[in-house]
Amino acid sequence: MEPAVVCYGEIGVDNLIRVDRLPTPEVAVFPTADTIHVGGAAANTAVWLARWGIPTRLAGNAIGCDDYGARLWGWLSEHPALDLSRVERRGEVVTPFCRVLVTPDAERSFLIFGYPQTPKTPLTADILGGARFLALDLYGGPERLNAARLAHESGVQTVIGDVVALDHPALPYTDIACNSAAFIRDSFPGVDALEHARRLQAISRGIVILTDGPRPAHLLDRDGSLITAQPPPVEAVDATGAGDAFRAGLLAALLRGLPLAEALRWGVAAGALKVGFLGAATHVPPLEAVTALAGAIRAA
Repeated sequence: MEPAVVCYGEIGVDNLIRVDRLPTPEVAVFPTADTIHVGGAAANTAVWLARWGIPTRLAGNAIGCDDYGARLWGWLSEHPALDLSRVERRGEVVTPFCRVLVTPDAERSFLIFGYPQTPKTPLTADILGGARFLALDLYGGPERLNAARLAHESGVQTVIGDVVALDHPALPYTDIACNSAAFIRDSFPGVDALEHARRLQAISRGIVILTDGPRPAHLLDRDGSLITAQPPPVEAVDATGAGDAFRAGLLAALLRGLPLAEALRWGVAAGALKVGFLGAATHVPPLEAVTALAGAIRAA
């Protein structure tokens, strides 16, 4: 089966540790939960899409045959719509993982192990197959830029997360940029995130989306026009993977041929539903729940 979407990038495990506050020198913290989940931006988005029955192919870094690798492979294999044929499993590889401290406000602090050192599978035309979209994270090396370039030149629309530098080499190959306003503000202190998104859009000439937690999400169309959607109020438990869920909702809508305003609402709805549970892709809500919530979201 040819994929509708290829998700390329991080594949690993998240160890989520719930704490009432972050540790400080000489002051101990006593976690209230310690759980293991699917992790990595590519794997998270792929699981959401596959859970909805969308043919999806996953590729990126290799995973190991260790305990984390075996558990991850088992979880990923539960989804018939998810093609794992391009995920390499190697005996000498330690499966990459993150220790994630989750505080009561649903924010996360990350300790990242193995991703930079783990071997990467180069994206090829064969892996892209007949896909309409490439969902790409940039948390890697030159293979990410090569992937963006190949997809763009092959006529596959690229949906790239957190491409925020005005001189980023992937920007000219970005059809849809899904950027976090918080990441922009951390990267460029004092900058107005929306104005920065406008500058990015002027360079890429594509679509630039700006998410900002519970604050309005913005979408700049190719002509520079602005669409805004207000996320619904939710009881946030864990924001891990909210951006990955957003991309899945956006892609699901675009694959159905829905207009951009509605696709933005789908993305916002998926992200809002995700923060209500622990883990990036452990409890994927049915697509019907996303569409119902999206219908209640205002976009202008």
